[in-house]
Amino acid sequence: MAQQTGVDEETTTAIINYYWQEVRKSLSGLKHSRVHISNLGDFVVKHWKLDEKISKLERFEENNRQKGLQQMTARFKTVETLFDLKSLKAIMAEEKQRAEFIKHHKKTLNDTKQHYTDLEAQGPDHGGDQE
Repeated sequence: MAQQTGVDEETTTAIINYYWQEVRKSLSGLKHSRVHISNLGDFVVKHWKLDEKISKLERFEENNRQKGLQQMTARFKTVETLFDLKSLKAIMAEEKQRAEFIKHHKKTLNDTKQHYTDLEAQGPDHGGDQE
């Protein structure tokens, strides 16, 4: 790639490493419900996996509270991840609501359009053949 672009090899390697670092952050960051990577496709968060993870972390948090553990770092990490997961779930709910609105809107428009069922019927000839 360095030869194709005319850029030195170190710079090319640094750019590629930065790109894949950002891809990994996007995939693991819980900020987006869908991540598109060119030539690889779309990576989508499964809503059932999201629900499973939220309930698992809530049980973990409750167990830690009941046991009175003093592992604050682990607890903060759990709370932060739980917050991110719930935020992502809200984003996905908004996207689903938007998709349902669009679907309903298209259906409404389609229902109100006139559909011509008899395409064989001929109308008057306005200026065409006079025969």
